[in-house]
Amino acid sequence: MRRRTKIALGLVATAAMLSFVAQFFVRPSVVFGDSMSPTLEQWDICLLQRVRHYEPRRDEIVMFRTSDDPPLYFIKRVVALPGESVTIERGVITINGTALGAPRLAPGWELEQTVLSADKILVAADNPEFGYGVVATRLVQARLLWHWRWKR
Repeated sequence: MRRRTKIALGLVATAAMLSFVAQFFVRPSVVFGDSMSPTLEQWDICLLQRVRHYEPRRDEIVMFRTSDDPPLYFIKRVVALPGESVTIERGVITINGTALGAPRLAPGWELEQTVLSADKILVAADNPEFGYGVVATRLVQARLLWHWRWKR
């Protein structure tokens, strides 16, 4: 009986520790939609690192929430950082006067020259049809650590 009790206590302790880690450090998520295709596809499983005070880095993939109640969650790529000047013409993103190369967005996406404030970032989908958005850094919840694709 003692051996079973020890095993049961060990399992409970392990479950409690995993729950603690999931609550404060990592967040599992499943991708719905095609906005991040081909990087992340529908039904990909993601492991996201929770962030408290987000310091943005260009090209990392982040999860952010909306201000709605209840909030909606989105996964996008960081394109421009706070303080940078951004222009989008015919789908080409220009940051501080330097174009990012080939069009990252569909030709219909436009943005007049905008300087991002100290608490804002520009995020964009990897799929050119889904566009971009300016997001407050306080709304960023997590950054992508790892993802796994179901075999189809």
